[in-house]
Amino acid sequence: MMNYKKLFGFVILMAMFSLFAPYANAVSIGISPGRVKFENVLRGGYSERAVTISTGGEEELFASYRVSGDIKDWLRFEPNSTTFNLSRGSPYKLKIIIQPPPDVRLGNYSGSIEFITEGIGGVPGRAGAVIKTAVTLLVNIEVGGKEIINCRAGGFNFNDAEVGFPFEFDFTMINDGNVRLKPTLALDIWDQPQENLLLSRKFAGDEVLPTTQKIIHGTIPNNLKEGQYWVNMGVEECKVSSFSTFSVVEKGGIVDKGDLKEIINKPWAYTNETIQIKAKFENSGKRSVSAKFKGVIKLDDRVVKLIETEEIIVPAGQTSDFDLFFQPEAPGRYVLTGRVIYNKKLTFEKGTVLNVNTPPEEEKKTNLTLLPLLIYATIIVTILFIMRKIFKEKTKF
Repeated sequence: MMNYKKLFGFVILMAMFSLFAPYANAVSIGISPGRVKFENVLRGGYSERAVTISTGGEEELFASYRVSGDIKDWLRFEPNSTTFNLSRGSPYKLKIIIQPPPDVRLGNYSGSIEFITEGIGGVPGRAGAVIKTAVTLLVNIEVGGKEIINCRAGGFNFNDAEVGFPFEFDFTMINDGNVRLKPTLALDIWDQPQENLLLSRKFAGDEVLPTTQKIIHGTIPNNLKEGQYWVNMGVEECKVSSFSTFSVVEKGGIVDKGDLKEIINKPWAYTNETIQIKAKFENSGKRSVSAKFKGVIKLDDRVVKLIETEEIIVPAGQTSDFDLFFQPEAPGRYVLTGRVIYNKKLTFEKGTVLNVNTPPEEEKKTNLTLLPLLIYATIIVTILFIMRKIFKEKTKF
């Protein structure tokens, strides 16, 4: 008798597992680093850290986060959204920015950021009962009163120029202190034999916030003749300098070169969803260019939207993104094509595809249809009927 009861319980358990297993998904996320500490932050100061949220799943994962603790109102984030998507091949990068109030007491404060899985997507129409998981990031901040000035500078670059065109230069500065810095770049230009100092200038760069780095660009007038020259570039605050050579060439001697590398967007979306599209442009020439993106979005060969961005300056050797936003109103297969116009030149045309579906109704989110329920119900009833018959046969003996 006991063996029949155990067998009956096992059969029921397996049937229930078979019924609900296809509709439950366990997902997990991780965060690196697992703890964030802001040290020596001034009252009313600024500090930032970057964290990476990742998952081991192949499918796109939807998640959110919430903040708690003493420092809840001191934090802000980039991107500025409490919900996000990620997958194993595309982890989510989040910048955490903290700005203590100017009247806060000196001392140590803490808080936490809880990251929570919300659902699985990426394939239109697919949904299921998701087992939510969460991971918590501990955040600590030390608010101090000592000003620390510390920085690094490098990546000095002084571009060749055509006769009569301004000189363009740039360098990278990293602010390792806890106060805002506005670096001063000292420029000394020498002739080819390095015997005569031809030009000496100081250039005030953009402000660099604590714990951040910035590429600082600048220009100065060019009154030099054709030929080779030498330049010494030094950042006074960081006590570092660089010595290099450059040339002044005849007009038309520098050729602008640019390439539209790719247009990026997520492949699937729903109607009335705001979609971010990025067009990546690389300036491979030797001077900065003024560039803008022009394109068109079509649905079934019908023009839906014409796109033309504002002009931006792209420094030599740099890659810049044109951020585009599109909200499809109807389902279908959208095609975006376009090119970049830079210094009156054109790149090759590139394109991308966006597949848009109508959002599923709420009752369809569980993905439980009537047919599989009837099949499983029939299986269970059949098992119960067989077990009842076995019990009756057993009692006859």
